Amino acid sequence: MSRRSVRAVPTARFLSLAIAGAAIACAGLTTTNATEGSKSSLPTDTIEARRLFEENIDAIHKRDRTRYLATYLHSSTLARNGAVGLELGYDNWSARRDSTWPDTLIARNLRVLPISPGVVYGSYCYTVTQHDTTTSGVSERIFVKTPQGWRIAVTTAFGLPVGEPPQCK
Repeated sequence: MSRRSVRAVPTARFLSLAIAGAAIACAGLTTTNATEGSKSSLPTDTIEARRLFEENIDAIHKRDRTRYLATYLHSSTLARNGAVGLELGYDNWSARRDSTWPDTLIARNLRVLPISPGVVYGSYCYTVTQHDTTTSGVSERIFVKTPQGWRIAVTTAFGLPVGEPPQCK
C-alpha cells in the first residue's frame, strides 16, 4: 500500500461515518424539531453523547453485558465495521451472545464532535489485552438521539497489526 493510500483510509473512514450519521438523521431516527434542531443544541448533544460514550466504555470495563448492549441502537440499521467489513443489525450481532471480554482495555483520547443536531461522532484510541495478546487501534462511534435517549448507531474498531506500537493521536 502506498504512503498516500494509507493516509486516505482514515479520511475515507471518517467521511463514511459522517455520511452514515447524516443518513441516520435524515431517516428520522433523531427526535429533533425546528426548535430542538438549532445549533444551540449542539453543546448539549455533545455532553449527552460523551456521557453515553463513557457509559459504553465503563460497561466494557465492568463486563456488564446488559449495560453495554443498552448503549446501542436495537435496530436493523445498527452498523458495525472493522477488519471483516461492514455488518448491519442488532439481532444478529455476536456481542449479544458472546461471553468474552478483554482482559484489559485502556481507552484514551475520547473525543466527540457534533455532526448535526441529534448526531455526534466520537472516537478513542485503545489498547486491549486478551489472552496474552495486546493490540492497539482506534474505535469510533456515531451517536444518535432517539425517542428512547442517546444510542450508538455506528461502531467501528480498526486495530494495528499485532506488535505495532500505539500510534493513535
